[in-house]
Amino acid sequence: MPASTTNKLGHRIGARGGRTRQSILDATRSLLDGRHLGEIRVADVAAAAGVSPSNFYTYFKTVEEPVLALCEIAGTEFQPLARYLDSDWSGDRAFTAARAYVVDVLMFWREHGPVLRIEHMLADKGEPGFVETRVKRLRRSHLAFERRIAQAHATGYHDKGLDPRLTSYEVANLVESMAAGFDLLRRGDTPAETILDTTAHIVVKLVTGR
Repeated sequence: MPASTTNKLGHRIGARGGRTRQSILDATRSLLDGRHLGEIRVADVAAAAGVSPSNFYTYFKTVEEPVLALCEIAGTEFQPLARYLDSDWSGDRAFTAARAYVVDVLMFWREHGPVLRIEHMLADKGEPGFVETRVKRLRRSHLAFERRIAQAHATGYHDKGLDPRLTSYEVANLVESMAAGFDLLRRGDTPAETILDTTAHIVVKLVTGR
């Protein structure tokens, strides 16, 4: 789990400081469940964490900083999902692997959604820290998708004009979009299994060309 080794005063963070910092992160995450980022003040986070505002400023300068730290933690936890993209994708195994990836991305968003929505919003606005966490979180998936797409492209399964790298971004973002908007997709009485199956089929088609 990523964590700073020093606080804003330049002092090494010990066990007690680590617990205080974690309390601030937990409080920030909890507040994001019910409020927009712009509605949360430092005083709100400090009160929820059971610390004083001065304690907060020992570890973070703004409310955005603990959110960024939460994005870094989420990014680390996301990495194992790439295992589905490195598995056997021959024949029907492609759909099985793609669907497992789709399901786990959905579960990941269920856990980290409030933080990831901020990451997407601020990354789209060009905020450097959030751009970096988003790119770093998805890099392994992008590279795994790109390798498979490039292989399919080289063997003639894709049109010549298709760019494997760009397609890898589009595929990863497609799955992220499904996970972020899953509840909205369900409003049309579409069964959850249909959403997951359809997304997996699209992923297989875009990746393998089959």
